[in-house]
Amino acid sequence: MDNPFWQWLLHTDGGLMVRVGAGAAIFAVLAVVDYRRNGPAATRWREYLFLLAAAGIAMVYGVVNDQITAAISWEYFYYGKGIDSVLGSAVPPPMASLRWEAAKIGLKATWSAGLIVAVVLLFANNPSRRWPQLPMKMLYRLLAILLVGPVLGAMAGAVLGWMGVVAHFSPDLTDVIRLDLWRPRRFLCVYGIHLGGYIGGLAGMLTAAIWIRRQRKQRARA
Repeated sequence: MDNPFWQWLLHTDGGLMVRVGAGAAIFAVLAVVDYRRNGPAATRWREYLFLLAAAGIAMVYGVVNDQITAAISWEYFYYGKGIDSVLGSAVPPPMASLRWEAAKIGLKATWSAGLIVAVVLLFANNPSRRWPQLPMKMLYRLLAILLVGPVLGAMAGAVLGWMGVVAHFSPDLTDVIRLDLWRPRRFLCVYGIHLGGYIGGLAGMLTAAIWIRRQRKQRARA
């Protein structure tokens, strides 16, 4: 992977946009092919649209989350996420520039998470001869409800971070407190918010998948 093109494609912001755009284009082509083959009975395009919607919702959440956490601890992004190499040595860095870099980090971190959530929900609702599928509108409602998990997880993580509990997860985090670096309570609070958000999202996704399967079984018995 020493080729400059592959380095650019895999490790730069521009390459990320190309990969996201290429994925969206592939979904669009597959949806058109499905519609041409099956006409009004086509269903794949609905699933592809659901994938894109889930990724979009996750990206919005990621940007909003990182804008809030950047206000709590700019140090987390500047030092913890390596933005110092982009913004230079001025401390504190220009907040507008830091917020922009934090937004890009949020986009990178969440678009794939949104796709994973959507794939799990679609798999739980996969066609079966034994169980009827749930309508897509119910899956869209679940996407909205699933935001509760990351929010609650982030709130719990913020408290645990502020109390210093998350510092025990890594020697580097322990050093943040021991050496009194980077306003440690705020730094660890933001770390806890991000960690709690992922845990809450995972718990919500698994709960939603189980709920879908149960709903399908109940409808099969009715």
